[in-house]
Amino acid sequence: MQKPLACLLLLSTLLAGCAGMNPRPPIESRMLTCEGEGACVVTVKVACTHFLGCDLSVDYDLVLVKGRGRQTTIAWRLGGDASAQFAVNGIAINDPEIQCVAKPERREFQCTDRHHDFGIFKYRVNVTVPQSVFGPRGVPSLDPWIVND
Repeated sequence: MQKPLACLLLLSTLLAGCAGMNPRPPIESRMLTCEGEGACVVTVKVACTHFLGCDLSVDYDLVLVKGRGRQTTIAWRLGGDASAQFAVNGIAINDPEIQCVAKPERREFQCTDRHHDFGIFKYRVNVTVPQSVFGPRGVPSLDPWIVND
């Protein structure tokens, strides 16, 4: 009885030690300014480089939308792990000012910001990895910002 318990304790200690060996690099905040015309694209990077899970990051954690009264389309595109895809609620914004829809392959999400007035919107990026060496994987969500100027 003591031998299996000791093995289990040793195994859990080793796994906990391996978790600490994968530190996250510091992330620098960046802002994207969108003015109603031209491309307004945010790249969502998915990195599944370790056993315990995947990391999610965006190249711009603040999207500033200028041009009150003009609709602006913002696109989020997946980069990194090729098997990653947006969840059904890939870009979740709880405000009628901004309407979002997924592209059929679920590697891109587009939102239309009606920009009627000033607003600050926290949104959530939801990604899944349905197929990997370790089976389906969840990815921790991100919650960056959109600001209508």
